[in-house]
Amino acid sequence: MGHAENKRDRLEQTTHMLLTTQEGLRAGEIARYVNCHRSTAQRYLDDIDRAYGLIDMGDGRYRLDPSTYLSEVRLSLSEALSVYLALRRFARQTTHAPNFVISALQKVAPALRHPSLTDQLKQASLELQYDRLASEAHTAVWETMLRGWRENIVIRIDYRKFKNSEPRIHEVEPYLFEPATLSHGTYLIAWSRTRNELRTFKMWRIKRATLTTEKFEKPDNFDFDDLLRTAWGIWYGQGTVKVELLFSATIASRVKETRWHPSQEIIEQEDGSLLWSVEVAATLELLSWVRGWGSEVEVIGPPEFRRQIIEDARKTMQLYEEEEFKEVTQEDGL
Repeated sequence: MGHAENKRDRLEQTTHMLLTTQEGLRAGEIARYVNCHRSTAQRYLDDIDRAYGLIDMGDGRYRLDPSTYLSEVRLSLSEALSVYLALRRFARQTTHAPNFVISALQKVAPALRHPSLTDQLKQASLELQYDRLASEAHTAVWETMLRGWRENIVIRIDYRKFKNSEPRIHEVEPYLFEPATLSHGTYLIAWSRTRNELRTFKMWRIKRATLTTEKFEKPDNFDFDDLLRTAWGIWYGQGTVKVELLFSATIASRVKETRWHPSQEIIEQEDGSLLWSVEVAATLELLSWVRGWGSEVEVIGPPEFRRQIIEDARKTMQLYEEEEFKEVTQEDGL
């Protein structure tokens, strides 16, 4: 590796560290991390300060503000495809797109440097802009939430739960934004000071957001990946429940094509069917997924989940039986 390439790589590494640190870094710490002399690390700091402006944290520590830093990303074709797939999925699942989502698609598209990928992302941004653009009020909610999240400011939100006509007020510490995996929507994971517990809020259901004058500290030892490991989608909890399903041989190959959950276990039966199980925090999100397989799946356990599926099937059958009875009576002139 030449001197210029070596310097560029160290500068990129230094920049990344300054972007991700909360306490700031000294020149000596940077020198150890990137394996260079302290005076060289200081020159890196000077170069970055001239280009972007460093935040002086005191005691010789510095950091970069992610909100003012513009990064130049170089992607290989395979990396570009990965970014494209993620953005396309997000665009297809977004029902109410804030302006910054559209502008992000428009800015990222040229970086992919492949006409078919670039054109598809540009088309997706146009579709969002003209067909699924979020209202000004919803965009304002997003902007407030993002500022509170970035600057560790407590936010007061008016949140309307599903089937509730009146919103409820929460004062929250925003920790993480998380997309739904097998459904649509983006969620906020936050500590509710009002309820004194960690809560999940669907962004679309936040009707108003206001910054308070209070600051908060994000928990250092909180592992969000570990928190969501037992979630089927976005709902997490302390304990888990084991769900067992029996898939028919007809769709066994389709079920095996996808790893639906980190905890899933599959036991192939002699007749070609699959005994499939997972350990999840709650079954609410799993319900619609099981319904989608129709008669090709049987719920083995837990008993309460099986009863719920049976009751749903009974109500569905009743609905169609009533409709069929109406058609028969009309045909018979009764």
